[in-house]
Order: sequence, then C-alpha cells, then structure tokens
Amino acid sequence: MNDGELQKLVQKHLDDMLSIEEFKRLESYLQDNPDARREYIESARMDAALQDAHYEQGSKSPIEDSELKQEESWLHRWGWGWITATALVGIFSFLILTWLPKTDLPETDSPDLGIPVQSVAVITAQAGAKWKKEDFQVGSPLEPSLITLVEGIAQIDFYGGAAISLSAPAKFELINENKAVLHYGRVKAQVPPAARGFEILAKEVLLEDLGTSFGLEVNYETGKADVLVFDGEVRITGKSGTPILLTEGLAANLTGGDPILQSPARPDRFPDISDVVSASANTENLHYLEWKESSERIAKDQRLIAYYDFENLSPSSRRLKNRAVNGLGSECDGGIVGARVSHGRWSKKPALDFRSEGDRVRFDIQGKWEALSLFAWVRIDALDRSLNSLFLTDHFDPYEIHWQISKTGFIHFSTSPTGVVDLYENNRRFYSESFWTPADSGKWFLLAVTVEQGTGKVHNYINGKEITVVDGVQHHKPIEKLRIGKSDLGNWSKPINQGSIRSLNGRIDEFGIFSVVLSSDEIADIYNMGKPNR
Repeated sequence: MNDGELQKLVQKHLDDMLSIEEFKRLESYLQDNPDARREYIESARMDAALQDAHYEQGSKSPIEDSELKQEESWLHRWGWGWITATALVGIFSFLILTWLPKTDLPETDSPDLGIPVQSVAVITAQAGAKWKKEDFQVGSPLEPSLITLVEGIAQIDFYGGAAISLSAPAKFELINENKAVLHYGRVKAQVPPAARGFEILAKEVLLEDLGTSFGLEVNYETGKADVLVFDGEVRITGKSGTPILLTEGLAANLTGGDPILQSPARPDRFPDISDVVSASANTENLHYLEWKESSERIAKDQRLIAYYDFENLSPSSRRLKNRAVNGLGSECDGGIVGARVSHGRWSKKPALDFRSEGDRVRFDIQGKWEALSLFAWVRIDALDRSLNSLFLTDHFDPYEIHWQISKTGFIHFSTSPTGVVDLYENNRRFYSESFWTPADSGKWFLLAVTVEQGTGKVHNYINGKEITVVDGVQHHKPIEKLRIGKSDLGNWSKPINQGSIRSLNGRIDEFGIFSVVLSSDEIADIYNMGKPNR
C-alpha cells in the first residue's frame, strides 16, 4: 500500500465512509506498519482539532446523543481483535484522548456571545466599609443602581473621570458615568477638566461641576442639606430653575429645594480621597495580619493533605512551599512555571499571576482518598477558554479529578472510576449554577468544592455560600475513590490540541486540599477570615 492509498483510506474512515473490504485492508496494514499507525494518529488528531474548532465557532452543545453514538460505533467497528495490551495503552488510549476535548466540555456550556459591560464606576478604596446588601471589594465595578453604605468610607471613581469619597451612613444612586443622586450621606468630589459637567442631584437641587472640588451633605436624621465649594466652580439649579454659581470658599443650604447662600461650616467633615486611601491602607494591613493568624491555624489542621499560603514569594521564586504541618511536607511543594509574582488580596499579600498559555504550578500529590475538599482564593480576569483550569490532573486516569470553570462562568468538577476507558458511560461531571460574568473581572472569590464517596456528594461554594449543582453527566452514579497524582494549578499539563488549552487568566494567592469533607461552617470561616474587606 502506498502513502496516497493509505491517506485515502484513513480519510474515508474518519468520514465514516469505509466499505467492509477497505476496513479490513486498513486494519491489516495498521497492524503491521508502525509508520502507518503514526500517520493515522496524526490524521485523527487533526480531525479532532477541526471538530473542536467547529464547536468553538458556534456549536450549541458539545455533546449530542448522536455524536456519542457515532463515536461508540466507531470503536465497535474497529474492534479489539488486533490490539494487544501494549497497543491499547500506547495507541488507542491516545486516540480516545484525542477525542476527549469534544466530550469533556460541559453539555450546558454554549459559546460566549458576550455580556455587555454595564458598569459606570468602580470602588478604588474603602475603609471599614459595610454595605447593606452587597459585598463590594476594592475593584468592584458598579452598575447603575442604588447602593447603601452602612459604615465606613469608600472611594468611587466614575468612568467619566470624576472621583468621590462617600461617608456612611449614605444612600447613593449611580445613574451613569457622569451623574448620580445623593439621597443621604456625605460626598466629597474631585472633578478634573476631562470630567467637567459631572452632576449630583440632592433634595431636588442639581449640582453641575465645572471643574472643581466640592463637598455635599444630606443629613440622614434631619434631612438638612448643604454644599461647600473647596476649589473651582459649581453651578446649582433648584426647583425655581434659576441657576447660581458657587466659587471657592462659598457654601449654600439646599434643604428647601433651592440654594440659599450661607456661611461655610466644618469643612473637615468631608473626608478627602487621600484620607480614604490612607484609612483603607491601615484597614487593609489589619485584615492582612488577621488573615495571617488564621492561615497559621489552617496550616496546623491534621486533616490537610497540602496547604499553600503563597507567602514569602519573590520574583525569582520557582517553588511554592507546602505549609501543612502534618502530612508529606516538602514532597507536596509545587514547581512554579512561568507564573509571575504579583499582589494578592492585599498589597502586602503575594499572589501568582497566571497570564500566558504555559503558566502553572506543578504538583505530584500521591495517594487515594475517600473524600476531598479543595479551596482557592482566585481573582478571575477573564474566562478565555471553553474550560479554564483551577486544578487539573494530567490526563484523566481512574479516580483522578478535574476542577475548572466554564467559559460561561460555572464550576465544572469531574472524576471517573475508569479514566478514559468507557468515558462516556462512567465520567461523573457536576456543573454548578453560573457565578461569574465579565463585570466580575478583577474581583477576588473564594472557590471551594467538597466531594466524597457515594451519590450526590459534590458541593460547590462561592464566597462561603453553597451554590447548586444544576446539571452534569452521570452525576446520578456513585463516586468510589479520589486521587490526584501529577497535576497543575491554573493549567492543564497535557492539552491534546489547541482547542483543549485550559490556562487560567487571573491570580491565585491561597490554595488548600483536605482529606475530608469540610462543613459549610468551616468553609464560611475560611471565607470570613480571608475576604479582602470585612
């Protein structure tokens, strides 16, 4: 058989067009010719990559019943008569893996059509901040909405260029990138030339900034409202519709809905943005020190398999040390590959930044367990891949685990008692409800998963609260054992082709693995002691 005939038969086989006689001829030739087998593998790999590309460009469901049946009939048609035990491991395991990207994607994960970013401002500093409903962090984007600051102070930067300090108690409504409403509370605004025209409405009075700094207060208890101009000019229009100009050092009472000039009073009641930043730094340092104490307690937990606090990293660090006091010690140290040292949840807290395709932390954690709990503090900057790695074992050998995030923002946990053999019937996959959108880019999350032997024993947690497992594959079947072995944090060491690259785009600054199921209260405690702002 010449090369041209071999290529023709291989292509016809991949297109499911081989006759019985042609199949027998190809089977015999592959059995006797190692070069032909290599060529077949390359062709099958290319075919799988093309089908992955087709999925990336618009397939709505990566796993269809007809597709599974086609692949199962493909295996049945080839038969196993000519395959020795060595060939099974060396060739067909590879061929099955070649098809894995197509079948290891979540059924419910559709192509990302893009969620429009609707935020108009961002929180850039806060100190002692307690919000009524939200759990805002530094870096949290703010959409047009009504927000209530119960305690503390916060700095908010509007996308139009204006910046304000907001002092509690305060109810503040964001309208767009250049306009807001103060229902009650204190605001000090800085408006550079590029943001001229920034507007705040209070007590039916509209303040239009003409490039200045001013303070505005609406008292929560009395309803009294006044404005003080520190620099520049502010145009003020009340219910009467007649505007007045306030310049540096002038003040006005706004309580009745029209501005009335008055003597300036207590300019120091309006915290400057620099005051917010300074207070934020002090609060941040306190929270960081409290976390360090909590981290030391976690490291002593006898149930730990491995624990990584990411402390004492420098730009030259290539080793992530296991801080667990008990267990395998340095044998569970990780090798840092590519990932760069950066800031974590606090400015003094080191983190690893995963940006490039090869960035990862490499582990070899040996053992089998009846239960596992994993947690990680993660900042997700973007979900670039169909699946984005949190913690993945190299292949998918029996009992190994995969923990990752889909492109559409849900947690995907999977394991299989048989590995890639009979993958379609035995791979247990668990898909959580979606928790992340592009508006959450740059925000820190505590992600956790617990799993144990039995049926329905996978639980996902986001920021200390359980989120529902809403879908999956074979998730009604029991989990038997769990193992890790050679694995990567933030990547997948054995991508089959371009379509199955799963590198993370973001940062991680804490990671732990327990040999038991942590309770919901224990996970909540890890979150409460580690959240950036509390």
